[in-house]
Amino acid sequence: MRFSGSDGFDGDTSWVRFWFLRTIPIVRAGGSTDHVRAAFGRVVAEAVFWAPAALLPKDTVSWEAVGADVARATVNYNGMVQTVNVTVADDGRPTMVVIPRWSDANPEKTYRLQPFGGFLSEFREFDGYRLTHPRRGR
Repeated sequence: MRFSGSDGFDGDTSWVRFWFLRTIPIVRAGGSTDHVRAAFGRVVAEAVFWAPAALLPKDTVSWEAVGADVARATVNYNGMVQTVNVTVADDGRPTMVVIPRWSDANPEKTYRLQPFGGFLSEFREFDGYRLTHPRRGR
């Protein structure tokens, strides 16, 4: 593998670190409040894809109906609030996940709220569990 690295979020800090040939740093970012807020948003969106049980209702997570086929979770953590909209099919399968993410991924490189998410497809059954392979979207 020519590129290696990670991005992450750990409560009040975040990072992006990637190397070329495991020795030459090519991306190093993180640590700012803007970066932490962006990383938190990504964690909430990815929780729907990879670990939906993390968003079961509790003190820090609430759900509401937004429309006939859209539910919204609101996650409160460490002074930050992030919503995530989940669109579902008639049979209850989630089909799309979208958040308003704090991001500088725009031509101006300015942090602002922007749509972030993806589509869920290619569902498979494994020992009574239905899993999906998300496709990037928006």
